[in-house]
Amino acid sequence: MQSSHILFDETDSDMKLTPSHPVLDLAFRPFFILGSLFGIIALILWAVLLSNNELVNSVYPVQLWHGHEMLYGFVAAFLVGFLLTAIQNWTGLRSVHGLSLLLLVMLWLAGRMVMWPGLEISGWLRFVADGSFLLLSAVFVGRLLQRKAQKRNYFAVVALLILLADNFIFHYALQTGDWLMARQSLYSVVFVITLMMTIIGGRVIPMFTANTTQIPARPRKAWIDKTGLGLLWLIVVIFLLQLQPHLKNEIFATVLILAAIFIGLRCSQWRLMSTWHHPLLWSLHLAYWCIPLALSLLALHYAGSIAFSIGLHVLTVGAMAGLILSMIARVSLGHTGRRIVASRLITVALVMIFLAAVVRVPLAVLLSEYTIVFWHLSITLWGGAFSLFLYQYLPILTTVRADAGR
Repeated sequence: MQSSHILFDETDSDMKLTPSHPVLDLAFRPFFILGSLFGIIALILWAVLLSNNELVNSVYPVQLWHGHEMLYGFVAAFLVGFLLTAIQNWTGLRSVHGLSLLLLVMLWLAGRMVMWPGLEISGWLRFVADGSFLLLSAVFVGRLLQRKAQKRNYFAVVALLILLADNFIFHYALQTGDWLMARQSLYSVVFVITLMMTIIGGRVIPMFTANTTQIPARPRKAWIDKTGLGLLWLIVVIFLLQLQPHLKNEIFATVLILAAIFIGLRCSQWRLMSTWHHPLLWSLHLAYWCIPLALSLLALHYAGSIAFSIGLHVLTVGAMAGLILSMIARVSLGHTGRRIVASRLITVALVMIFLAAVVRVPLAVLLSEYTIVFWHLSITLWGGAFSLFLYQYLPILTTVRADAGR
């Protein structure tokens, strides 16, 4: 049903008024809905495949499908939805909406369809269908930034293009049957997204905390920020070029632990202890703290102490899913004209997502004989958290702003 909500296309010469359904108002609406729904579906399938991976006659290992789709399907949906929403605030220009946004959504859906396990399709056609979403997203973001010459935010375009390059490497590896290269490319994606979380989180979390608690933020120490981000960029380059097998483990472990120290110092200044009465704040802080924790665990891996997957899943389940759920709950309220206050259901969902991380990593490691049981429990908690988000936020994301008539 057509909404009377009015959107506009801003050009250099004029503004054209075009009607649009509320879901196509801004990118956060469709991508927060679809990303949540797809994440639930993908993890249900993954839980089934954990029990019997012969149920799907996959053309490549199902572990690679799981990793790719949770990053390029689930995380990328929220990343692009967030960037194309935030960029309207950054630039003051109307962001992607209407038919342009619908095209972007269709490309994301096409990527999920061609990557479905068991579907036999030309490898290059699979890459074109899967990669077009990131390419067009980078064009949309870059075009708005270029019009305002906002060089400070060009990192977003660079990150999207790196993700596209990583995706090309992944699909090339699938074509050649090089499963190790494919897996390493996904590790690179994890660190590109970690870099994005570190940059964006470092900008907004102190501001959100100060605005909500009315406690002034502590002055930034630029040298700490720059050193931590510089080390993360170095880690991204190492994984992107797949140099880690050629480095001494002691050297790489040192880089990882130094990055953990500086990022930990960074977020230790953000007044975590003042946020306990605000679920949409403490959840952001806890998820961000998972970044230095995960980097420390990865350093221990390269020092020869623990498995790589331990640190990896602290990043993916704790940091990524935690930050995503907290941010989408917050952004969905703020950008639909509602008070930014967590409901009881969302508070429960936030607790569930962190419990999923605890169950997936320390419990599954300490009680290894029950590993599969804990994996399934973690998936259930994770899926339950995003199901609660959809239950409460679907009406919000599919209707006009609460203040539209004021």
